[in-house]
Amino acid sequence: MLESIPFKDYPVLFVDDEEMAVITFKNLYKDDFTIHTASNGEEALSVLKAHPEIALIATDQRMPKMTGLELLTQIAQKYPRMINILITAYSDLALVIEVVNKGNLFRYISKPYEEEFLKRTIIQGIERYHLLAVRERFFADNAEWAKKGKGGMR
Repeated sequence: MLESIPFKDYPVLFVDDEEMAVITFKNLYKDDFTIHTASNGEEALSVLKAHPEIALIATDQRMPKMTGLELLTQIAQKYPRMINILITAYSDLALVIEVVNKGNLFRYISKPYEEEFLKRTIIQGIERYHLLAVRERFFADNAEWAKKGKGGMR
């Protein structure tokens, strides 16, 4: 685990239409992560527009108007670096495959989730987001260095 990562600097968006699920999530993880919440997919997209720094989304699958799959599919197109987690009480292999393919899924978690497992999953997702950002900066810096005539990576 990358202990030096300031996890609160990588905000998390939790989306669920059940108010108690949102309250529980906030209470469980507020000391560990910066948390934004939404009660449906449309609200989640508005939160993302207002807070483009969000690194990870954890969403329920079954919600009115827009499913978790539909939400993650839109997010994968608009925010391809975001780490996506689907949380659902309904097991459906076809759905999992579709979310992996369309929604750039990092993890699929079954409800009820174990609190420590979800926390570790969020930490791993933020670590992945952080490492991908570091890699992008490295390659951008190396490309700039190569342009200046100092060679490139070998």
